[in-house]
Amino acid sequence: MTTADAAELLGVSVRTAQLWVESGQLPSWKTPGGHRRIRRQAVMDLIDDPVQEPADLTAHAVILAGKGRGAEWQQVGLPGSGLLIDVAEDIAPFRAHLQAAPPTLIIIENVEDAERRKLTTSLSSDARFRQTLVITMSGKGAASPIPRGAKRAQIPMMTAVAATSASVVDYLKASLPDGEEVPGFGVPWNEKARLDAVKRSALVGSEADSRFDRLVRLAAYATQAPIAMFTLIMKDQQWFKSRVGFDGEDTSRDWAFCNETLVANELTVIEDLTRVETYKQNPTLNEPYGFRFYAGAPVRDPLGFALGSVCIIDTVPRTLNTEERDALIAIADAISNLIRLTVLDGAQSRDGRPPDIDLARLAG
Repeated sequence: MTTADAAELLGVSVRTAQLWVESGQLPSWKTPGGHRRIRRQAVMDLIDDPVQEPADLTAHAVILAGKGRGAEWQQVGLPGSGLLIDVAEDIAPFRAHLQAAPPTLIIIENVEDAERRKLTTSLSSDARFRQTLVITMSGKGAASPIPRGAKRAQIPMMTAVAATSASVVDYLKASLPDGEEVPGFGVPWNEKARLDAVKRSALVGSEADSRFDRLVRLAAYATQAPIAMFTLIMKDQQWFKSRVGFDGEDTSRDWAFCNETLVANELTVIEDLTRVETYKQNPTLNEPYGFRFYAGAPVRDPLGFALGSVCIIDTVPRTLNTEERDALIAIADAISNLIRLTVLDGAQSRDGRPPDIDLARLAG
């Protein structure tokens, strides 16, 4: 079956069916002609037993914001969580965000509202979200977080969204297992899942790929930078999948400026590295490197996890104009799309099935 046929049978959009294919919830294969097909039985199995094995969670937080608070949530986000956010103020668009694959985190504000309380109850009884942390918020009630189960909690809703976001991030950090080794550099809250995503990508140590090389050269050209890289960040190491203007293949993670991009989860620009206390002892600021400027944009896997970044480095302090910033983000997105196709192709070839979803559609 084509993805469109499967979507019609399942009663979902084609885009949702595509995302189910990418997350592995709907197995598929690739034909010799480059098209993707889905076995009818896999679709019927999903209809008969929609939960089956738990699908991988996406690196997203889906937020049902209080009225008039959505725009501020979009701006504030969840700093340091490693999560992308999708925000809605009404239940219908909120549910649309949940269609494709279960997110890592769901936040529901104003849960005292009857409709929102009913929604929370339905989510708690939906097996698709049994791995998802669901945080409800109320302007009334306890002044401190209350656990409601292994993956359920209620947190006070603050007047300011920034304060509410900070309380969520504090709760997430407090929920991490005790006894974990604390590295000498920052890590996002979802680091364990992110490292699993890096491993799952099978990119670390892989052979050179001209598609990535061309995009890295484009990053150097578009920003007039002497050094450009596509990096992958592992537990203790940074490995360069593609690079221009630099001979090394890897560095320790505590040398990696790209770790800042990883934690920020967005385009990160450091105009003069010597002015940042964190980097005063970084050996790459000394000869023979003499690095002074860094800018990097996250590269993501199909589920939204930041695997590393596309970055540029210069030996003089400088700035990036709007066009250069947009170019770096666009190139990181292009590499993310290549990874998306590469990961999907690799997963299907490992299945050993005959070769489905049209690649032209997938790219859209």
